[in-house]
Amino acid sequence: MKKIVIINRYYPPDPAISGHSACEMAQELSYREKNLNLMIRYIQAPYAGGRSSKAPVGYLGGMSSIYNGKNKILRFIGNFIEGYRLVRQSLPYADAIITLTDPPMVHFWAGLLCQKKRIPWIYWTLDLYPEAFSSAGIVNDNNLVYQGFQRSIISHPPDFLISLGKQQESFLKKKYKKDIPSTVLPCGIVESQHRSTYPDWWSPKKIVFAYAGNLGEAHDPEFLITLLQHLNPQKHTCLLSLYGIKASHVLTEVKKHPAVRVIDYISQDDLSYIDVHLVSLLPQWTHVCVPSKAVSAICSGRAIAFQGSRQSDTWQMFKSASFHISSSQNQQAMSDDILNMLKTLSDFNNLNKKHTQAIIYREKLLQMKKNAYETIVRFLCKSV
Repeated sequence: MKKIVIINRYYPPDPAISGHSACEMAQELSYREKNLNLMIRYIQAPYAGGRSSKAPVGYLGGMSSIYNGKNKILRFIGNFIEGYRLVRQSLPYADAIITLTDPPMVHFWAGLLCQKKRIPWIYWTLDLYPEAFSSAGIVNDNNLVYQGFQRSIISHPPDFLISLGKQQESFLKKKYKKDIPSTVLPCGIVESQHRSTYPDWWSPKKIVFAYAGNLGEAHDPEFLITLLQHLNPQKHTCLLSLYGIKASHVLTEVKKHPAVRVIDYISQDDLSYIDVHLVSLLPQWTHVCVPSKAVSAICSGRAIAFQGSRQSDTWQMFKSASFHISSSQNQQAMSDDILNMLKTLSDFNNLNKKHTQAIIYREKLLQMKKNAYETIVRFLCKSV
């Protein structure tokens, strides 16, 4: 049996999308190759937002948390130490290690320690660090510590790279200056089920928008606020199921809007009753993140209103099923794009065309997922 350790800070029953993805990977790998013995290294720590529908898969190796507070410096130090512990304590059990990107900088330790022990390392880049710290304005690119981490990361590349899209893959290969064996596996691919009964917020006479999930550092609250200012409650409903550091600002601004419905949770089976899913990614976060909510929306056969760079994977992968919204750095252009989208949506035929394109993309995503896991299994069987 080949011993494979998957490392991520969160794991079901915690609801984090990274933990859900790690669990799905364990399930897919064990299904496709019976000669793999899968162990999961994770931190027993709480995570806010949503619910997990996944039952844990694999042999569980939970570890105690160091810090779960909100102080950014203490959180970074705690996560940095946790990353070391997760990798260090995995090495004695591993013929190969797979890391996601939580805790931040876990790949720094994986590169150093796996190369030293000559253990194959697979890196699934759900978020990019330390780039995320720079995008969030926590540190400057010219900071000597930042540059030191980057030099170490580049000099200890993974043996195999799993990226969220072709654009991110190209960005990473330029960073590493090396043609690393790779595959593309977007986060959020699901075989969505369509609930037979209508949710209580659905109406056949209204277009339903929704923003469901994290509204954090990488996202633009002004997009949501401006969109809501243009909605007509006679024609539109907007569901908000938000968490994250920018959520309270939006909810305070729009909670009395007649088109807004604030709800705790939107189930996977209800996503197909949402006509347009709202997705935001600030320009400085392009390639650093690829929002999983966009992928899940496409898998439910629905359209996207995407506020972000046209060079991002979200737009490049799904443009025919999407509406593009400009950055709030140009408030007038953003407002004009929203008004043009609403004008286009006044004809339901235009919305149906977007939904048809989403269904075509969904089939491509499911095939992409199948191909990616087959490629990963081949690499493991060859390298371990």
